[in-house]
Amino acid sequence: MSIIVEVRSMFPIHENRIWGYIDMRGNVVVSPQFDGAFYGSEAFYRVKKNGKQGFISMDNGNIPLKYDVVGGFNEGFSPIKCGSGWGFIDKWDKVIIPPVYQQVRHFSEGWAWVKTIEDVIQYLDAEGNVQLQFTNVEVGNFSHGLAFFRDKKTKRNGYINKAGELVISSTLFNAGVRFAEGLAPARYYTTGKKCFINTSGDIVIPPLFDSADDFSEGLCSVAINGKWGYINKMGDIVIPLLFDYASEFYEGTAYVVVGDQYGIINKTGEFIIEPKYDGTDNQSADQKLIRFHLGKKFIYVDRHTGNEIFQFDYV
Repeated sequence: MSIIVEVRSMFPIHENRIWGYIDMRGNVVVSPQFDGAFYGSEAFYRVKKNGKQGFISMDNGNIPLKYDVVGGFNEGFSPIKCGSGWGFIDKWDKVIIPPVYQQVRHFSEGWAWVKTIEDVIQYLDAEGNVQLQFTNVEVGNFSHGLAFFRDKKTKRNGYINKAGELVISSTLFNAGVRFAEGLAPARYYTTGKKCFINTSGDIVIPPLFDSADDFSEGLCSVAINGKWGYINKMGDIVIPLLFDYASEFYEGTAYVVVGDQYGIINKTGEFIIEPKYDGTDNQSADQKLIRFHLGKKFIYVDRHTGNEIFQFDYV
């Protein structure tokens, strides 16, 4: 028998630039008291006050506001900055990797990307052990067991595996950043158009697009001649390229832009909300409530029903 634990979601709001949180229904659940408040990840919400940052949680213990900077949790760990150095803590505020690095990125597939003060890029596991290291290269986070790789001297690029071997490299395309749902966008050298490759490095969707995002929930937003729509994993256009921008799907919905107005569509391309808002913050694109702004107001909107949940002053 499996036990399902519901993690409650919170959304940052402010009163006179003092920040707190509401729940899905628009009830204030954390009264305004912080200098800054941010969206959560893995049930922890980053907050700051008096120049220090930490986390609050409705479902777990809080982490004191004692760090210069914290990042969101991913795979159970969060970046922290103390002075000039970056490291990582776990959800019990235990330092698992000391803050001695000049840069870090979130954990992905069990490893964290870090850059030492000597400009060596390393991949560390959760015990801080070095798994791979490079100099004079650009490398990304791992997804599907692969990470973007570019040699700064030779300009050769592609993807490495977790043994550090360059397993995807081509004279046909310039590799993208990461794989999502088994596919990654790449730029075809001869035309400059975007295509998609699989984890074997084969071009599976031809180079037809001027721009392309990552696949999400089986669909990917793409653009031709400034107009955005969606393709499936066969490369078929399933939602026509009619929008001035189209975001990734989350929980079956996405925000789109028509002219300078923002609305929400479902996966058949039907509007849940006709475009009427002035803008949104990109960070709420993968939240249960989307935060739009209209005139001088922020408005949280239920992405599934289109109901407006809470309004507060735009800053």
